[in-house]
Amino acid sequence: MRIQVKSGLLDHVHDGVVVVGALEGEERPASLVPSESSRDAKRLSLLARAGFRGALNETILLPEGNGWILVVGFGKKKGLTLDRVRQFGGTAAKLARNHGFKRLTLPLVSDRALGPSTRTTASGRRLAQDSAPRAAAGLHKPTIIAQALAEGALLGLYRYDKLRQLSKHEQRLKIEAITIIVERAADVSGASAGVKKAQILAESITLARDLINGPSNIVTPTALADEARKIARQFKLKCTVIPFPQLKRLGFGGIVGVAQGAEHPAQFIVLEYRHARAKTTYALCGKGITFDTGGINIKPSAKMELMKYDMSGAAAVLGTLKAVAALKLPVRVIGIIAATDNMPSGKAQKPGDVLKTLSGKTVEVLNTDAEGRLVLSDCLHYAKRLKPDYVIDLATLTGACVVALGREAIGLMANDDRLAARITEAGQQTHERVWRLPLWEEYGGSMVKSDIADLKNVTNAGEAGTITAGKFLEQFVEGMRWAHLDIAGTAWIEKPKPYVPKGAVGVGIRLLVELMSSAAS
Repeated sequence: MRIQVKSGLLDHVHDGVVVVGALEGEERPASLVPSESSRDAKRLSLLARAGFRGALNETILLPEGNGWILVVGFGKKKGLTLDRVRQFGGTAAKLARNHGFKRLTLPLVSDRALGPSTRTTASGRRLAQDSAPRAAAGLHKPTIIAQALAEGALLGLYRYDKLRQLSKHEQRLKIEAITIIVERAADVSGASAGVKKAQILAESITLARDLINGPSNIVTPTALADEARKIARQFKLKCTVIPFPQLKRLGFGGIVGVAQGAEHPAQFIVLEYRHARAKTTYALCGKGITFDTGGINIKPSAKMELMKYDMSGAAAVLGTLKAVAALKLPVRVIGIIAATDNMPSGKAQKPGDVLKTLSGKTVEVLNTDAEGRLVLSDCLHYAKRLKPDYVIDLATLTGACVVALGREAIGLMANDDRLAARITEAGQQTHERVWRLPLWEEYGGSMVKSDIADLKNVTNAGEAGTITAGKFLEQFVEGMRWAHLDIAGTAWIEKPKPYVPKGAVGVGIRLLVELMSSAAS
């Protein structure tokens, strides 16, 4: 899709649809770039008669000239943040496409829309003008706002339709071009840079969403390895894939124990990007369970079809590597993925079995459905061999995290306060928000220690499921600055959002890219 940035007035509608933003409770529609007051007055009258209030993501379509005006509500001015801008872009783009428009014109949010006495930090928080710290670089930067706007539009237009026949009407519903209008000609360059970054992120998230939405008979461990090789060829990265027979010989007991009951052979994938000026190394570990039946401790049949999304951590790692390489960030990033199905069979591991992980530590498997921490144990120990500055794992690890935090927050556990703070800030910026949970000593001991092995993969008490899973992983990261992101509740949604359709979210990619971008800038 072609996206261009221009400066000028928003009013002149010739064809396609032009979007105007409205703030709830304001006396007039709030076009977010300069517009003609006479036209605004006319729109105000039409909106008033239609009962339009400007509530968040409320929409109304009005004919004007040879084209159309789409008014999208921002909600109340007090709560206007960067994520509202993303929602604005997603709401506008989807509605325009569904009405058959091919071209869409969007306004860039200006300082005036945010109010004369406030400024907005990169994380979207509002600060009083006189108290905003000078260090908060990028306040009101067209780059940041244009990126958010374009992210919303591009991600909102995502559809997974690879496996079904589209009707002729559906085939025609496609936005071909988006124009973003900025207030000043001097802002075109900065806004264009933001759009370029948004396009790279959207492509990477689309890859992740396609992998997660894809059925497990297509998105197998081998398919994930092939995707890693494809990314490696595209960006000239180093890719190593260790097949199942070699994993057995090399002592990868965590992944081998989970994979031994599966028909599709497990794959251990290592994808590395290294910039010439890299001073910091990140190891990203992704849980890649391409389908999780629960193994011998088989899950209930209801909603089991969704267990194809249990490789969302792996998809996030692949998407992040693709984005980092395309953006040419001055870092070194190593993606480490343990990919396998978790299936019941005559060869599958059984409750009570003891396996020896790559680290040498032994684990008593009390529940075969707690398999994610087993494969990650090998990923984390492998990362340790590479001596990264930071290691971060992403996993749809525990149902307990969904119970605790619902669908809005990623569960964060970390052994380094500074890394945790940086991840939290990146989460605010991207609206992929995290909530830190404790890793106190009291959650260790008998809650993770086995009577017959070094560790057990679940606690007998049935308490603190998310934290004890994190505490288990902590046993494999000695000497490393580490963070664990439990994305079980945020990787898949049933209720669509303005820029996230039902299904795979692709969560974690924008968060990690922001983390590494902000550290490198």
